[in-house]
Amino acid sequence: MAEQAGQAGQAAGQPALEVLAEFGKEAAKVWGRVNIRINNPWVAAIGLGGIGAFYLANRYLTMRAVRRAVERRDPDNPDQPADPQVGLEAEVDSLLVPVIFYSQLGYQYFTSILNGPFLKACLQAKLERVGYKESIDVSAEKWELPNLPEGGAGLMGMMGEERVLGWLAELPEKVSLLSTAAGDSGIPEDVSSVAGVSTAASWEDVEEEEEAGPSQARLPQQPPAQVTPTAQQAELQEGPLKRRRAGLLLHRDSPTAQTRLNAYSCLEKGAAMVTTGGYQEGEGVEHLLEGLILMEAVGPGYVTSNTILYHQSFLHLDRAKLHQLTSTQLQANPDSTPCLLIQALQLPLGHSRQQAINHVIDIVLQHGETDPMYKHLAYMYCTLGYTIWMTTRQLALALSAFASALMHKSDHLPTLYFTAGCSMDVSVPQAIRQFYHYIHTAPTDHLWVPQAHYRLVTLYSQQDPSVHRDRILHHYNMAQQTDRNRLPVSVLVPSVITNQARVVYEQVMAQPRK
Repeated sequence: MAEQAGQAGQAAGQPALEVLAEFGKEAAKVWGRVNIRINNPWVAAIGLGGIGAFYLANRYLTMRAVRRAVERRDPDNPDQPADPQVGLEAEVDSLLVPVIFYSQLGYQYFTSILNGPFLKACLQAKLERVGYKESIDVSAEKWELPNLPEGGAGLMGMMGEERVLGWLAELPEKVSLLSTAAGDSGIPEDVSSVAGVSTAASWEDVEEEEEAGPSQARLPQQPPAQVTPTAQQAELQEGPLKRRRAGLLLHRDSPTAQTRLNAYSCLEKGAAMVTTGGYQEGEGVEHLLEGLILMEAVGPGYVTSNTILYHQSFLHLDRAKLHQLTSTQLQANPDSTPCLLIQALQLPLGHSRQQAINHVIDIVLQHGETDPMYKHLAYMYCTLGYTIWMTTRQLALALSAFASALMHKSDHLPTLYFTAGCSMDVSVPQAIRQFYHYIHTAPTDHLWVPQAHYRLVTLYSQQDPSVHRDRILHHYNMAQQTDRNRLPVSVLVPSVITNQARVVYEQVMAQPRK
């Protein structure tokens, strides 16, 4: 009897032993750990509106949201665990979530999205989708890492760094594709393993288009313009941008021209409100910002002295008086995001501009949808990414910011174009895909379409020009065609870009066809 009981006990204990054995195998694979703390700085964790209280009432939804923001899966190894991987349970101390790394690559990917704006932006978006609307802060603590080679925790071989940068370069494209597929306001339905989703479908579209030949290449359809009496009579209206408006009226069927006319209207309205009030009333600042955003102005020179706000051929505002106006408004309301943003945009490229834009984004996220600048988060993240890219060349942080922009507006054209440009320093195939994504999303007369075609000529030449001969010829011809058909307000393509493409084109034409 005792022997039978012992055998039964052994049989019953066998599954548990197998589970422990499997657990031991998994534990042996763990490379490192960290905890991420998610909290609302304005609300106690377990108080009304606190993230801890929300977690206790919605454990599954909360953890799913965190996993979708943090985890990355390898599409080539679907049976492997996510790396990084979120643990099973969180602690209600704020919200303390364990994260496990199975490799140094997983660790490096996590630190890249943590140090950039993407992780916080993605967590905020995913938590909002499951019902938590308050702003959050995200930090990391209790790192458990192995002894790394001398040079710091982030030191990796060139191959590892290139792989992580490649994953980060995929983030904006995949966030945009997922957002489009979800058909919502721009927040993707499922961002789990967003850097590990296969791009085969989008690349197959490119291949099919190329096989169809240049004459059958798919071009984006332009939506019919909504021409209003105001737009038709714009040449009769007085204002500092009258000549520019009149020059676009012949192109008013173009969506790009319509956007530019709307931008001019906002700029003139804002300038009139500011100047009529003797630079004492701040209501016009928001209209000025609306115009700058529609103009897709991200660089400080374009915003300020070179063109829009202060140049005599544009609004010709008084710089000192406008600065005094926004400063006075901020004394009365330090969290006035329109005033903070218009000041930040005028700062020269550098760390101060980066900090100022980050500060505006933080305040907008704290205010939520009630903030007048909330609808422009995509523009702000894009401007942040551009500033990082131009200032520090930190590609990981720049790509993280661009991905955050596309979470809020999946078809934000400046972000799509800058992402492609930034990716040129990461991966030629990735840059090619992303320039295609921009071209297929933008109207054919968008400002940077000719540049994108010229860039594709150069990128294909960095592969095998003999293999890509037809593509090189196609994109060079498309670049010239779209350049000829550009709107009067579009700037010329920089000669350094056209010259590089022309050299490639001439070399290809000089070679006999195989």
